Amino acid sequence: MAALTLAVERLAAATVLSCHGSLVAASAMQLETALSQVLLRPQVRIVVDLGAVASMDCTCVMMLRVTAGIAAEQGGTLVLAAPGPAVVHTLREGGTLSSIPTYRSVQAALDDDASALIGEAEAAPATTPWPVNQADRRSA
Repeated sequence: MAALTLAVERLAAATVLSCHGSLVAASAMQLETALSQVLLRPQVRIVVDLGAVASMDCTCVMMLRVTAGIAAEQGGTLVLAAPGPAVVHTLREGGTLSSIPTYRSVQAALDDDASALIGEAEAAPATTPWPVNQADRRSA
C-alpha cells in the first residue's frame, strides 16, 4: 500500500483535509473513507490540501471529482489547495482544473480568493521536449 497520511481540521469556514504522501490507487480507500466522513458535516465546504502530495493518479482524481459532485448536490463545495507541479499536471490531464476550483494555497481556498486560482494555462505542459540522450539515437 502506498504511504498516505490524512489529517482533518474542522474550521468555522470549512473542513480542511490535509493529505501527505501519494494519492494513488493503493491509497484510494483511505481517501474515500476520509472524504465520506467529511461529507457527513451539515454545512459541507471541503478544502483538500494537496501541498504534501508527492504523486497522484487518475483513481484519486476521479474520486475527488465524484466527491465534488456529491458536495454540490448537498449544497456545498469541494476545492483543492496548494498542489505541486506534478499534481497540477495530473489534475490538468484529468480535466479537473476546469471542474474543481484549485487554489495556490490553503488560505486562498479558505478565503475563496479568485485571484489565487490555478488556471489551465498555468498548468500547460512545458514546451521544451523531453531530454534526449544523443548517444541513444539511431542514425538514419
